[in-house]
Order: sequence, then C-alpha cells, then structure tokens
Amino acid sequence: PTVEYDRDGQPASFWGLKGSASLHDKVLTLTVVNPHVSQPRETDIAIRGGALTTGSATTLTHSDIHAHNSFDHRSVVFPYTNDLDLKGRSLNYTFPPASVTKLSLTLI
Repeated sequence: PTVEYDRDGQPASFWGLKGSASLHDKVLTLTVVNPHVSQPRETDIAIRGGALTTGSATTLTHSDIHAHNSFDHRSVVFPYTNDLDLKGRSLNYTFPPASVTKLSLTLI
C-alpha cells in the first residue's frame, strides 16, 4: 500500500515500504524503511535459490516521531534486536510505523 499525503494542496503518495538488499557469503541483508507515521506494514519476503536458517531484525523506531537523542539524553531513540524463527523459503514480517529495520537472514 502507498502512503497518502497532501503536498501544496494536492494529493500525493509514495510507496509504503522502501528498502535495499545485499548478499555477502550466505547472509542476506534487507534494510527497510516504513515511512508511515502510524501504520505498521506487513509483508511477505520470498527467497529464491536458497532457504532461510537463522536471522535477526534490528529496528530503530520510537512511538513519538519527533523523539531524538541529544547530548543530555543519549538513549531516547535506540535500536533493538530480535531473533527471528526462520524455516523454509519465505518470511512474513511486520515493520513498525516510522521505522528503519535491518533484517539479517542466513541462507543455506
């Protein structure tokens, strides 16, 4: 789905998820941005030419989109990492609102 917004009094939109992918040895790295400020984005990720074994998701987000770190408050916004239970050739993942997520997926 797209993100709808108003630009100079005109309706506009852009893709609901943006990202990039790289493969080094057997580790597939997907970096994904969910720009929507309030809606999570669920997606299916299909793997061709391999199968998933292990993985992790490192996410940077905060419930307040205006939250930021400063010299006095250095840990207001911080990344957190979760292990992923992976098997087979696909992954269903929900990207939190207003987030940047790095998925590190090990392939066989």
